[in-house]
Amino acid sequence: MKTKLLLIALTLFVTTACSGEPPPAPATVTATPSSSAPAGPDAKTVAWLDGVCGAVYGYMKASNDYASKQRSGTEVTRGALKEELGIRAGFAGKVVDELTALPPSPIPGGDAVRKSLVDQYAAARDAATAGKRQLEKSGNDAAMDAAIKAMDATQKPITETPDLMPALKIDTQELMAAAAEAKKCAPA
Repeated sequence: MKTKLLLIALTLFVTTACSGEPPPAPATVTATPSSSAPAGPDAKTVAWLDGVCGAVYGYMKASNDYASKQRSGTEVTRGALKEELGIRAGFAGKVVDELTALPPSPIPGGDAVRKSLVDQYAAARDAATAGKRQLEKSGNDAAMDAAIKAMDATQKPITETPDLMPALKIDTQELMAAAAEAKKCAPA
């Protein structure tokens, strides 16, 4: 009988111990697979490229548009040369301002390319400004020769500006996507 009582007590104990609240279910974690679609080009890179291309290609377009509106075969006068140097100094100065206003480059080596471009366009701006100033001071042959050399200097950015995409080393898929998205880098 003692064994029966002990067995009943043990059964009651086990039943009571096991009849408590069930333990909470483990928290479920839903794993979502990563998207295999690319996120698209980096907006900062696109904006930076648009800024560089817009400045450089904008100069080329403005310069070409201005040149195409000039009458050919007219005599170069001191006044006409002064005016042209002032306009071309303005075009080059605009490029310098636009490039200088850009944030740091998100492209490795981009700031070095930008600095080279700023130096090149600043030289053109400064040459045009100096040539114009010489013409304002004197109309002699030396001033006219200096002004003509200054005009040549304003053409250097057009002839010496490297192709921007190779210069910026646009050679990864991400950078190529950003360059394709940069509207001002598209050929006009």
